[in-house]
Amino acid sequence: MKKDIKDLNLDELKQYFLSINEPEYRANELFHAVYKEKKENFHDITTLPKSLRKTLSNTFYIYSFKIISKYESKDGSIKYLFQLSDKSLVETVFMHESNQYGKMRNTLCISSSIGCPLGCKFCATGQMGLLRNMTSGEIIEQFMQIDKITKINNVVFMGMGEPLLNYDNVKKAIEIISDGNGRALGKRKIVVSTSGIPGKIYQLTDQISSVRLAISLHAGEQSKRDFLMPGLKDHTLTELRKAINYYTRKTGNTITIEYLLLKEVNDTISDVKSLVDFLKKLKFVKVNLIRYNPVPHVKFKVSKKEIMFLRFLQENGIRATLRKSKGPDISAACGQLATKLRK
Repeated sequence: MKKDIKDLNLDELKQYFLSINEPEYRANELFHAVYKEKKENFHDITTLPKSLRKTLSNTFYIYSFKIISKYESKDGSIKYLFQLSDKSLVETVFMHESNQYGKMRNTLCISSSIGCPLGCKFCATGQMGLLRNMTSGEIIEQFMQIDKITKINNVVFMGMGEPLLNYDNVKKAIEIISDGNGRALGKRKIVVSTSGIPGKIYQLTDQISSVRLAISLHAGEQSKRDFLMPGLKDHTLTELRKAINYYTRKTGNTITIEYLLLKEVNDTISDVKSLVDFLKKLKFVKVNLIRYNPVPHVKFKVSKKEIMFLRFLQENGIRATLRKSKGPDISAACGQLATKLRK
């Protein structure tokens, strides 16, 4: 059975070429051809000898995904449904948006697993359960398939799955797409969004500190967070706060707190006070308030207290914005990605 060439980083490619009695500089040529020139077939990489191209073609593949569907939102977002080599399905979202300075950029929301084990009650992916983690090559292929259509400026791991529960493959994928010999996407252009796995936040801080971090919090009070995010009951807010402070202190990066507002669930004055209490003990923090997007089989409703929540945070000296959801009309917004639930 052929293997995914994208599962090998540059050092591993060099070791592979040495093992078949080829000079290791061939790895640089191959890496450049796949990630910079976006070659889809080994036979088209003419910098390599013909015999080597045949060996590679018999041993590896470059792309394997099939685009099953493509839905375009009225706001310009595009949701792709990919079929993987084992027939699994995964959703990936392209967003064309402006940054804080008004400059347009292309952002790709990448998935890290098929489903998710955390069971967050507001999230469609969480309702699927975990089918399996994605390999580093599969994570990369989402990026490469869209990047060959439209150049991607930013990557956010905010798609299906909890990226820190697939840490090794996510880390390897980040290292490969940011490698200067290939696509060279800057690590500071990459955001890892996690629901908050303290031990993995420490690991990420020590190993890939340039990557930006976002935390899906959704409640500043422990019992309410345990209700909304039952898969995190073993990780307390106190532990999470310590891990966040470690990240911001060591990296100097601002961390983003994501807060999904749910009507009569986490949008009261008591809730915003609890959130402020949690945030006051953090440095370099900003808050993204997120409007709830309907999810099949989930009964939460859109909060009407967005402005109250926003003003209270700002009046207490906390940077906060009300984030506009991308692609809700095509079920591509936060919490809406799923494949098992689609009918």
